[in-house]
Order: sequence, then structure tokens, then C-alpha cells
Amino acid sequence: MNFPSNICALNEEIIVEQLLRSHDPDGRWLDSEMLLQEVETILSFVLQNNVSMPLMTENCLTNIEVFDSKETLPYTISRISIQMLCPCIGENEIQKRRMLLFELLKGYRWDTKAMLVLGALAAVYGGLFLPSHLAICEPVAASIATLNQLPIERTKFRPWFESLSLLVKAMVAVTKCIIKFERLPFKQAKLDSNLVGETLSNIYLATYRVVKSALACLQQIPYFKQIHEATESRKAAGELSTESKRAAGELSSLGYQLLNIHNRLNKQVEECSTRTEEEINQRLRNINMGTHQDNQEILHLLFSHQDNMPLQQYSRQIAITELKEKVILLLLSKPPVEPLFFLLQQLYDHPSNTNTEQNYEIIWIPIPSSQKWTNKEKEIFDFYSNSLPWISVRQPWLMNSKVLNFLRTEWHYGDDEAMVVVIDTNGKVVNMNAMDMVLIWGVKAYPFSVSREDELWEEDNEWSMQLLLDGIHPAFETWVKEGREICIFGSENLDWVDEFVSLARKIQNLGFQIELIYLSKRGRDERTIAMEENSILISPTVQQLFWLRLESIERSKLKRIESSKSDRVIEEVTKLLDFDYGKHKGWAVIGKGSAAAIVDGGKLIERMRRIVRWGEYASELGFTEAIEMAAEKPCEQTHTVVVPFEEASKMRVVTCEKCKRPMKRFVGYQ
Repeated sequence: MNFPSNICALNEEIIVEQLLRSHDPDGRWLDSEMLLQEVETILSFVLQNNVSMPLMTENCLTNIEVFDSKETLPYTISRISIQMLCPCIGENEIQKRRMLLFELLKGYRWDTKAMLVLGALAAVYGGLFLPSHLAICEPVAASIATLNQLPIERTKFRPWFESLSLLVKAMVAVTKCIIKFERLPFKQAKLDSNLVGETLSNIYLATYRVVKSALACLQQIPYFKQIHEATESRKAAGELSTESKRAAGELSSLGYQLLNIHNRLNKQVEECSTRTEEEINQRLRNINMGTHQDNQEILHLLFSHQDNMPLQQYSRQIAITELKEKVILLLLSKPPVEPLFFLLQQLYDHPSNTNTEQNYEIIWIPIPSSQKWTNKEKEIFDFYSNSLPWISVRQPWLMNSKVLNFLRTEWHYGDDEAMVVVIDTNGKVVNMNAMDMVLIWGVKAYPFSVSREDELWEEDNEWSMQLLLDGIHPAFETWVKEGREICIFGSENLDWVDEFVSLARKIQNLGFQIELIYLSKRGRDERTIAMEENSILISPTVQQLFWLRLESIERSKLKRIESSKSDRVIEEVTKLLDFDYGKHKGWAVIGKGSAAAIVDGGKLIERMRRIVRWGEYASELGFTEAIEMAAEKPCEQTHTVVVPFEEASKMRVVTCEKCKRPMKRFVGYQ
């Protein structure tokens, strides 16, 4: 073996064999690194000499959950500390106690075994020495320390505390190595078996040494109290008893042994880490090369970290194997913003989503603003991951840094935008950003590949209300079924808006079936327009979604059209996105589900005035038809058209053959 120790190599092999017999991990897992931070803070505080130093902890223990365990973390640590505090006499009895602790911890991984024992040490020593530590400035703490037979003046026991501090630092350093090794994604990187096997053997012994040292610390508590009593009775202020020196010496010996273990183990773990990162980097660079049977290999490469359940949906943990037959949409973003809520609406709540079995899933990969997650970012993530229907990475702050760097550099993720990378059922990346096609077509875009986006534009390349409003406005489907006409209008000139609404109401009173949607690009005016008792109020969210879709249409179209060719969709979208509100009073898009036309706001007002003047004679026309007729130049002279009564009664409206405007009706008798 590599580690020098006070037991022979044969005994080490026997101990490893015993440890492996008592090691039966059952999936229980906790965030060992987070627990270690809290334990290290507690032990550093109670062992320091400077009582004025604040306790630098944010009480994250309440956020540490033991997954797949019926026990809470405090209860588990309490059970361990009870076993560690039981008095043991002689090496044989102490060794039995060590192995009993490993039997108690058999369901946990090696890093968790070490961390739970350190947690028990912090709980006992924290409760024991905190009153003594605060006694100088807190009379109540001094009384508690006296009742517990603990020294208030630490100078007499400085060698013992120094030895204890040395051992605690060594245990923490070794435990960090164990945690780092356990977190290496060996499933995604095939390392030399000799290197891994040798490191594993040393991980077993290192965990054993941590447990042995922590048990030794707690077993010295009775002796420490006896030493304190003997010292007080003799009033030997500057001298330490033989028992005290022996106790300090034992802790120092264990500390130096652990430091020696750390030096050797750290080199091995670092070598494993370096080789693992190199292989993962190579596999990430070749992520879309070759063929795969399914999507499992690429998903394991991206998400495998601390365990086999790296994903969650609400509070339910999800294994990667559950996604085997699914098309995967990887949503890369900061904590959710409006476009992401709309994305969910399109894929989960869209009226056309009638599939009984959903054959795709969104996996949210939240990307922090910096390399380190803040507590605020964690709170935001927890809120949204437990509130929205997508799947998310469980504890994304544990994701491999190489994977995150790959997303930023190779997949070109930018901090100020969201992107949706699509992986098909065969594990191939088929679209580097499907965000636009999802915002335009929703579930109709399945399977969300680039080729499917091309197909959708070939199938439906018309400028229509369907393209603009489907999935955005909650009443759009109903309006289409009822054959109603829709007028979307926008302006920053509120006087123009007021006149437009007034004319629209008069036109509706004539019998025209139209629905109005008011949109303000800059969001300065959040007024809602209600034209009828049953009309739907337009929220500011709908306004924002409209512009988001237009921007998506523009981006999607610009990728596909040649500069020399004209395209009506891109022309109309550009008119709205680049509309000059300073030069023009407003704009309007008028039509039914499958058709739409843009009209300048100034011209539209003039035409609506003409329709109002026509009155009931135009009521049989559609609004779009009436607007088109109102654009025609009127006849210079009045003329009469005679139509037989029976024929005229069947006609919706009689229009002038020259100017195409509706004509007034009169009944004549001959």
C-alpha cells in the first residue's frame, strides 16, 4: 500500500476487505461539499482563540437534503454521534466501534460516510465548546461551561487545542479529496484500471482514517474533563498533566498521519481528475460525430455528475434512462424570463397539442452569471424548477465545469439570450437553436429539426393572422371558427388611438363582426380595448409575445431567403418591426385566419370615416372588403343602376361597377 501507518500491509488489506463487506450503497445521497463547508466553519469557530471573530455561516444546513433516505440529516448525525460517544476501553473495543460505524453507514458513498462522521464531530464539539468559547463575553455561557466541567481559560490547554486543530484540518483536507474523487464522472471517461484501482484502495483507507480520527477526538472528551478537574485542583496554571500530554500527542500523531495520506491521495485524485477532463473534452468535441443507438450516451455525457438521478421535474427525481425514446430540447438560459414562459405555453398549453403521449421533453440547463452560484440564484432556480412543467438539472451548481465551458464556447451560448438545442432520439444534435421555430409554430414544429423548419415554411409561407396570433391570443381559435375578422392596430399617438376606437365602435354598431387588438411596441400605454361585452381584454404579456414572434419570424426567414428574391412575409414583418412612429400616426393589420393586410394608420382612419358615412348600406360587407372598397376613388357623377326586385333581394350588397363602392338602395315602381 502507499500509505505508511502503524499497522502492517496485511492488516490494511484485512481492513479494506472488512470495509468493502460493510459497503452497500443504496442510492442515498447528500451534497457532501455543502455539508463540509458548514462543518468546517463550525469547527474552525469553536477551536479558534479569537472570540471576537464572527461565525461566518449562512445556516445552509437546513437546505441540505438526504435524497432517497427516510431519515433527515440531523437525525442521521445524531445517531452517529451517539455511537461515537459510547465509551470504549482498549484498542479491540475501539476497533469494533469503528466497524460498527461503517455498518451504520453502509448505505452511503465513501465521501458521505466521511462527511457524516465529521458532521457528528462538529455537532458534539460545537455544543461542547461553544459555551466555553463565548464565556469571556457571555456570563450565561460561562455558567454553562462550568456546569459542563469545561475550561474557560484555554491557555492551559493550548497544546491540546493545537493538536486538535491540526487533526481537524487534516481530516477536512482528506475528506475534500474523497469528495472530489467521488464526483469524478467515471461513466463518461474510461481511465487506466490500475490508476483507478490504486486510488480507490487509498480512498477506502482514507475514509477509515477519517472515521478513526473523529472517533478518537470524541473518545477524549471524558479525559479532557478529568484533566481540567485535576489541573484546577492542583492550581498548576503553567503545567500540563501526563494525561493531557498523552492526549495531545495522540491527536498530533493522527493528524500527521492524515496529512501524509492527503499528500499521496491528492496527487492520485488530481491525476484521475486531469485524465477524466481530457477524455470528456475530447468526447464533447466529437459529440455529433459517429452514430448512436439512442440519446443516452450524449445525455449521460452532459448531465452525469453526483448520481444516477441528475434531473428533476417538480420534486420528482428523474433518471436519464426515462428519456430514452424522447426528442430532447435543451433550454440554456439564465433564470426564466418572458420568452421562456411563452416557450412553455407553446409546447405544453398550446391548443393544437392533442397528443395523448408527449414524445419530447424540455430540459432546462440554468447558466449562472458567473462561475459560482449565488444563494439568490439558487433560490430563483428552486422556485422555477418546482413551479414549471419542464425537467431541470437537479442542483445545476454541481454540473461539470468542462460541460458548462463547452456550452459557452462550442455551442456559443451567450449570457443575454436563451437558446434551445435539439437532440433527436438517436442522440444527434439536429438543431442548434430551435427557439424561433417553437415561438412561431409551437408543437407543430415537432421534431424541431432544421429540416422540419424548412418544411413548415414550404407548407405555409403566407402572411396571415394564423401566423401572427395562433397560440398567442386565447380567443383566436374561437374567432376563426366563428368567421370573425380581426384588426390588430398600434400607435404611440393616443389621439389617433382614441379616434380609431371611436370609429371602430360606430362600425361595429353597423353590424360588422370585428375584433380589435391594440398593441404598443414600447409598452408606454397598457390600456385594454374591449369592443363588446364578451371581448377578451388584452394583457401587456400578449403585446410582448406578439413582438417576440415577429422577431422570431424575421430571424427564421432571413436564414432561408436569398437577398435577390422578394418574400412577402419578411417584407410585412420588417414594416412592423421598423415602423416609424414619428413619421406615421399608426398601423393596422386586418384580416381573417388565413389572410392579412397592413394598412397605414392615416389612410385607415379616412377609410373608416367613409364606411361610417355609408352606414347600413355597407353592413353586409366584410370589414376587410369594406376597407378595400373605401380605398377606391369615387365616381365623379351620380348614376343609377336598375336591378329587378327579386334579384336585388338576394344580393348582399350592390356595388358600383366603376368605383366598386356600395350603392344606396331605393325601391321604384313601374
